[in-house]
Amino acid sequence: MAPTIFVTAATGTIGNAVAHDLIKAGCAVNTTTRNPESQAAKGLATAGVNVLTGDWDNEEVLKQAMLGCDGLFMNLMPDLADLTSDLKQGRRILAIAKAAGVKHAIYSTSVGANYQGTLPYSSPGGLFSTLLNTKKTLEGEVRNAGFDSYTIFRPGGFMANWVVPKVDFIFAGFAKTGINTTGMKPDSLLSSIDEHDVAAFAIAAFKDPARFDKQEIELSSELQTVEEVLRELSEATGRELKAVYLTDEEIAARVGKDLMLESQLNANAMVKLIDMAKVKKWGIPLTSFKQWLEREKNQVEKTYNHK
Repeated sequence: MAPTIFVTAATGTIGNAVAHDLIKAGCAVNTTTRNPESQAAKGLATAGVNVLTGDWDNEEVLKQAMLGCDGLFMNLMPDLADLTSDLKQGRRILAIAKAAGVKHAIYSTSVGANYQGTLPYSSPGGLFSTLLNTKKTLEGEVRNAGFDSYTIFRPGGFMANWVVPKVDFIFAGFAKTGINTTGMKPDSLLSSIDEHDVAAFAIAAFKDPARFDKQEIELSSELQTVEEVLRELSEATGRELKAVYLTDEEIAARVGKDLMLESQLNANAMVKLIDMAKVKKWGIPLTSFKQWLEREKNQVEKTYNHK
């Protein structure tokens, strides 16, 4: 019998890819949504996902959604208005999953969640460090929850961050002006990952939990410099897209006030945690940024060539 997997945030970038690809792989999928009338929720239902209405604060809905589930794929979205929410929700989800008899839990966090020491551009108690520490804490909760097996994925930056709706938040103004003002350097390495590559790893893990048990994997589809990313984006869009690199003085003036800048700067340290040779050893095909741009050309066109 095909396993049943509970997927959190299935209307979001990662969860949506995981839910749809699990269905294609022959698994049954349960999820919850706050808005069953959203396009993403309707798409999930049409694909065969069992979509229940409710949020992660609703214990009864979570219990119903995880009834009979063999696996859990947990990917949480932080609430910037309440930085304690995803910690409380994550603990609730893990407890209910264990009580429901879930055997294998996968937690998708973020590259850097296991970073040792203080990140170079992150003040203790600041927004960025708080978000990352929450993920680190929940990783510990997953390890100690008592599941038969667990796996932790730490993906880098998502390719989907370069198209709407995320690009306007992460790279404010870039899609409109073609200029990305950044704290990175031209040769800074960026980790890019296709959400469907995360799904491929999740499917492999659910199919072979013994192989993936207690594995903690930094995930990336490709490492590229800032200039390489912008060149491929320019080729895909037919527009000249370029970066304006902030000076050290400009960076110093904005650190602590700009979450996205802080994220970019810390990415320079966190990307060193990704070993592409180790990622490739798992034998799961990876998607290049160029391939992703071609596959998502309609969304790329919508983002960069709108009137």
